[in-house]
Amino acid sequence: MHIAIIGAGLAGLTLAQRLSGAHQVTVFEKARGVGGRMSTRCAGNYAFDHGAQYFTAQAPAFVDFLENLKPSGLVAPWASQLDLHEGARVSGKEKLVAVPGMNAICKTLAQHLDVECGVHIKSLEKRRDGWRLNDAGGETHGTFDWVISTAPAAQTSALFPGSFAQHAQLGAVKMSGCFALMLGFDMPLDLPWQALKCGIDPVGWIAVNSGKPGRDTATSLLIQSNNDWAETHLEDDPTRIQAVLLSAASELVGQDLSGASHVGLHRWRYAATPEPAGVPFLCDEALKLAACGDWCLGSKVEAAFLSADALSKRF
Repeated sequence: MHIAIIGAGLAGLTLAQRLSGAHQVTVFEKARGVGGRMSTRCAGNYAFDHGAQYFTAQAPAFVDFLENLKPSGLVAPWASQLDLHEGARVSGKEKLVAVPGMNAICKTLAQHLDVECGVHIKSLEKRRDGWRLNDAGGETHGTFDWVISTAPAAQTSALFPGSFAQHAQLGAVKMSGCFALMLGFDMPLDLPWQALKCGIDPVGWIAVNSGKPGRDTATSLLIQSNNDWAETHLEDDPTRIQAVLLSAASELVGQDLSGASHVGLHRWRYAATPEPAGVPFLCDEALKLAACGDWCLGSKVEAAFLSADALSKRF
């Protein structure tokens, strides 16, 4: 079969790798590169994991997947000194990171796949011989026997027809946003920790990104907002968001961070999933449409893998 997969994050690429041995698979990604929320942003000598900060592994299938990557040096434990501030909590499970950036795993998975980046699929068209995909630039792709979306639930819901059998489940998924403030410094920062998690608005997480395993970059600090705070400010002026996060982070750190040589801000419209679908994937056999992603099972990197792994067995 000819299968179109929308989204080149961990879920989309895991699924593509699983299916490409028996089927013709094309992956469409609207961004310039693969990774999704496992992305790494580079700016000169600085690099920032501005999405997922680390991942944990519990399910045997995901543990095995990571074990196969460790010999090549793509995965390493992050024994970070973590400061919990204002009632924040974090799991005691081993924290793992991809090396040299969080996008390394997705880049590796994509190497032998047909991935078209910079292609934003805007609509689907059902024909007698299958599905055709229309992109934002007016180009048409296809025909495909199956279309699988690994985009966030709201984007998948807007893309799929109302006749999709699990459309109500798509609409019931609740996702929340996040802002990522990226700061680069000419000199190392004198901090007693590698990461700080905060339990009050607006900052949720701060990490010395350059201190993670395998990072050979200049000093970089990654500041992520609290998800609930981000939800109420998603449409605010980015300049204001940047100023608020910079001021709050400076107060938490105990030093003025405004002297950063590089400052960047990224808005994640869909970052966490307070109300997941509660099933590994959604599938309509009659329409030959399916959807999977971390939002099916939760917000974790592991959830993205497990969702894609489960759906791959359907084929």
